[in-house]
Amino acid sequence: MASWVEIIVAVVVSYGLWFVVPSLWRFYTFCQLIKPFKSKRKSHWLLGHLIHLSFTESVITSVADLMENNTKKIMVEWMSVVPNLQAIHPDTAALIVKSSEPKPKGRGSPYSLFTAFLGDGLVTSNGSKWERNRKLLTPAFHFDILRPYVNIYNEAADILVDKFAKQMSESPNSVDIMDSLNLVTLDIILRCSLSYDGNIQKQEKHPYVVAVHQISRLTMERISVPWHFLFWSLYMMSANGKEFMKHVNYTYRFAEEIIAKRKKEIADDPSLLQKKRKLDFLDILLTAKDESGSGLTDEEIRDEVNTFMFGGHDTTKTTLGWAIYNLGKYPEEQEKLYQELCDVTGDRKYIEWEDLGKLQKMSMVLKETLRLYPPGPSTSRCLTKPLEIEGVTLPVGTSIMVNFMCIHLRPDIFPNPTEFRPERFLPENTEKRHPYAFLPFSAGPRNCIGQNFAMNEQKVLLARILKRFKIVLDEGHEVIPVPFLFIQPQNGIKVRFEER
Repeated sequence: MASWVEIIVAVVVSYGLWFVVPSLWRFYTFCQLIKPFKSKRKSHWLLGHLIHLSFTESVITSVADLMENNTKKIMVEWMSVVPNLQAIHPDTAALIVKSSEPKPKGRGSPYSLFTAFLGDGLVTSNGSKWERNRKLLTPAFHFDILRPYVNIYNEAADILVDKFAKQMSESPNSVDIMDSLNLVTLDIILRCSLSYDGNIQKQEKHPYVVAVHQISRLTMERISVPWHFLFWSLYMMSANGKEFMKHVNYTYRFAEEIIAKRKKEIADDPSLLQKKRKLDFLDILLTAKDESGSGLTDEEIRDEVNTFMFGGHDTTKTTLGWAIYNLGKYPEEQEKLYQELCDVTGDRKYIEWEDLGKLQKMSMVLKETLRLYPPGPSTSRCLTKPLEIEGVTLPVGTSIMVNFMCIHLRPDIFPNPTEFRPERFLPENTEKRHPYAFLPFSAGPRNCIGQNFAMNEQKVLLARILKRFKIVLDEGHEVIPVPFLFIQPQNGIKVRFEER
């Protein structure tokens, strides 16, 4: 009779023969398959291309150097031992984002980094659940819903510009604008989506802003540690993992308290929604029903609220910051935009809904800012059928990232790509450009559902700032764009506002 030791050895050997060896062989053959896509950057034997991840050097310069004389349409870089295929040309980007392929899940997937925070919301969900929820949420972004939000944008802008004026009256020195922009965009998203008015801009540091900032910081740190990135259980045993969940749990409580309060109000007064002049995002989430009459569960509502809160304030804040930086750096562009504002709005202080479509120069400035500093620098898909790219047939299950930054900084599409040139988006310069060369909000069926909301908000806030102030950049303050989930200024952005 075989001993227990012999049985255990036999089990281990069998497992290795049936599972481990075939897995290693598949991994080896896949690595051989993707060799033609090798990146021109050097990689480390263990960390791969993570050695190039820097929080102190310009990510714009780094990506621009990578794309210089780069004729490839797809490349592979290694996140430790995980190969990361990246579409870096509009042709390959179109193949990926036009399809209905799901986003990759599981260990090594970039979306696994957000699951604990965003749950199974629109950003991370797939298949029938994503299709159902996207259809249920689309009415929340209809023009009739977005139109009244312009008043909220203006009211929030009143507080912001008064705050900047007060800061300038108290000190002639430049001020870091990022904290104030963070609070105003949070104020707007809370008021528009949840009808929540908590005097957000009058608080020095709102706990939600702190929580989101720390979640972003800890996520980037997790990426740089291979065993934390690949193994959730190991990460959760670390000090960073415990701190991460502390902040995630706060965002859960924050959202759940608002949701519970609204549900109680509706239960106490069933006619409440009929009395309201407009339904907000939360109202639509609570009342949405699919063809079968089923609505969203409490957990689904919380996940979508967190997704919209996260995607709707931090990205907008960052884009506004970079737009202000660019206008301060290029005063001639600032003056052109100011003249357009005067032509469109005259002596009016508030920006109206009808003004937004007339601000063509404003659109160009924001688009060029989004080209250089895309709010979401990439998206990923997982192939459900083989796909041939540049003569190589990639198998089912392959994860491919669409790298928006690499596409936006291709010199063969955007000459001198690191320069700020709003005229790139004049009609005569865009009509012949590849439709997938500019992807700040992704594209295809899974494009950003809130892009019109974001663009309208940015136009109003930037217009209100420019109509009141001349922006003067602090030339003595070095601004370095670094990867921080979104492209963030490492040391903030300092400007001086001069009353017009």
